Amino acid sequence: MTNKVIPRYLDGVTKLTYVPGYGEENYVKIDDLIEKSALKQAFLSTMIVDFAWLFAKLPNNRQIVLAKDWDINNNESQGLTGIPNTNYLIVHAPKSESGFGCFHAKLMLLFFDNWMRVVVSSGNLIPQDWELCENVVFIQDFPSRDKSEEYNGLPEFAQTINDMLVNMGLKTHIITRLPEYDYSKAKAVLIPSIPGTHRGMENIKKFGHGRICKAVKELCGERKDVQLEFQSSSIGSLNKQYLNEFYRSARGLDPVSAQSLPRPKKGEVVPLPPITVVYPSRKVVDESKYDHSAKLSIASTICLSGQAYNKDTFPKGILRNCISKRDGLLMHSKFILAKYREEINKIPSDHVLDESKENTGGWYYCGSHNFSESAWGKVTTSRETKELQIKINNWELGIFLPIYKKEEDYVSSEDNDKRDWFYDHSIPVPYVRPPPSYERNETPKCY
Repeated sequence: MTNKVIPRYLDGVTKLTYVPGYGEENYVKIDDLIEKSALKQAFLSTMIVDFAWLFAKLPNNRQIVLAKDWDINNNESQGLTGIPNTNYLIVHAPKSESGFGCFHAKLMLLFFDNWMRVVVSSGNLIPQDWELCENVVFIQDFPSRDKSEEYNGLPEFAQTINDMLVNMGLKTHIITRLPEYDYSKAKAVLIPSIPGTHRGMENIKKFGHGRICKAVKELCGERKDVQLEFQSSSIGSLNKQYLNEFYRSARGLDPVSAQSLPRPKKGEVVPLPPITVVYPSRKVVDESKYDHSAKLSIASTICLSGQAYNKDTFPKGILRNCISKRDGLLMHSKFILAKYREEINKIPSDHVLDESKENTGGWYYCGSHNFSESAWGKVTTSRETKELQIKINNWELGIFLPIYKKEEDYVSSEDNDKRDWFYDHSIPVPYVRPPPSYERNETPKCY
């Protein structure tokens, strides 16, 4: 017998994960998402999984489809396999042509009587990510579609999920269920990354930072002056060229390749875009409030190559310290906070505080993407076709949401300048803002 549960997140919401000892208000537990007693079927994806822990979270008599990372060196291979004596189907999605990269997307599709829950998160299916360190979760529930109404195919939100599942290698499992639901209130834009070389502007704008570009252009419009703040638990080998490539997409401008840009004139210095990257120092990691084994385990997921950091081309000055608002915790979340830098003008008498391009004050991203070319993709020009293309190594998934101005955003005051604009707009940022610079002699946590 199953208990009947009702959808609680019809309007969509972003939350941080619950950690014991820090209160329960506004945090979410994985058990509350899965609703074990009422769950009918599920699709879950993760990089790594603790099977014993997961089995205890899920009913043992329901079909569970689980996509995860795999390694040929562990005698694993691409494709679909069942776990003997269980209702689990394991999916090993295709890897990138280069062999680099990983399956890193975290998606849950949870099916109940007459509704479905979609969860996009930064957390792996392991106890550490749901009980010890901080992760971010976007949740939205979708009711069954009225079958008497005309069906016009999947809208963009559901089509993005469909395309990801198909590219993973699924044919009928789960996919056939997607048309059963009403996505008319879908709140977020899904931002997927799928390994491969995606050619042409239309395909570039389906994935990685190309998809960010499309979302910004459609929902916020092209903007000149946006301040970006990344929070990432891992950082790739960043350089000025890549920061400018990403920043262009964040403004809503069509991506271009470095080869297609004019070369700087002699003596001309290409400026760094207004981007900061929030990443913990070695001291913050060492002083976190965990026992020795937990600290080592969580620290292993906080990654920046010392070799990359020590390159002359690494923009060390953009790093800021990542200090949790929940004292002593470390985080595995990933955020991009974008705020338009503009003069505050008095609100016009005929202005409507609505959800329009004109009323966007910024936007945010959260999900699985760390700040790296492997996750977000790098735009180049194809040698063969001379077309633009974006090359991506990882499977990733996140969400994009515009942030609309409120009346107080049109009022200049000293108090406003001191307030956290993202907090005031209900974005559950887990770290102290503004993020401080590293103290003297402090360095980022490197390996």
